[in-house]
Amino acid sequence: MDYSDTVTKKSRAIHEDDEEKEFHQRMKSFNGLSAKEWASLSMNIWSDVSSPRNDFQKEHGAVYPVKLVERLLLMYSRELDNVFDPFLGIGSTIIGCQNLNRNCIGTELNPEFAQLAQQWLVENSGIFQNTLNLKYLVVNDDCRNLDKYIAKNKISLTITSPPYADFIQKSVEDREKVHKTSLIKHSNNSTVKQYSDNEDDFGNLPYPEFIKQLKVVLSKNYEITKPGGYSCWVVKDHRDTKNKIPYIPFHSDLARAGEEVGWKFHDLIIWDQSKQRKLILLGYPSIFYTNQNCSFIVVFRKFI
Repeated sequence: MDYSDTVTKKSRAIHEDDEEKEFHQRMKSFNGLSAKEWASLSMNIWSDVSSPRNDFQKEHGAVYPVKLVERLLLMYSRELDNVFDPFLGIGSTIIGCQNLNRNCIGTELNPEFAQLAQQWLVENSGIFQNTLNLKYLVVNDDCRNLDKYIAKNKISLTITSPPYADFIQKSVEDREKVHKTSLIKHSNNSTVKQYSDNEDDFGNLPYPEFIKQLKVVLSKNYEITKPGGYSCWVVKDHRDTKNKIPYIPFHSDLARAGEEVGWKFHDLIIWDQSKQRKLILLGYPSIFYTNQNCSFIVVFRKFI
């Protein structure tokens, strides 16, 4: 046997050992990741998950990318797990689950959004064949009724983004009056739509009542989540300078609300969106404000 044959055999043996090691790591980890994959997903600032909106996503005023959903799925769940979205919208969460072989149920109050989510799900199923008998369910109902559809301790992971109280109504008015021709509306390609006129819509509630009702959802979400399970909320902080409130720390208020109903505030991820947004002049020339070009992912965990 010459030297090259010896090197080849040693390399093959090392490769096989590495594969076996990764296999055992995936079997041991709750999410099916190897140690290397686990480390690669541990960054807490994300700047690479934004993507152009498709036709379904353009019908909604505020959506997060499927790529963001898929990363959270890889981190906090494994294949065949049950995933939930209380504010499903047009269905980014359920599409991510379809792509990565998770079961998913989502509630959506707006019937138009629920229908779009169902249409997107059907269209996407032509790409990903459901050979694992996975279940996908879009429920057109108030998320506060979630316990009608899901038993206790059934959900491994929740991924969602709630409406931002009546901030969206203020944003619509502001962009029509103040920012009608500004960068915030045009160069940043930013569109804002009121979700509905329904009085039960969280997007029509004043902020204090909004937080109160979120606690109802968080409490029921806690009950349906398995011990050790996670709940991830994609949110953005706000300003209300017209009412002399320079900063509304929504992510902090949400974290506090979750802790008050039993969740542990487990982690905080920053979704950096600065590459998709140009800087605009705020408060000039009297008050200096920074541009809010990031969102937060508040991660809760139900401890065992």
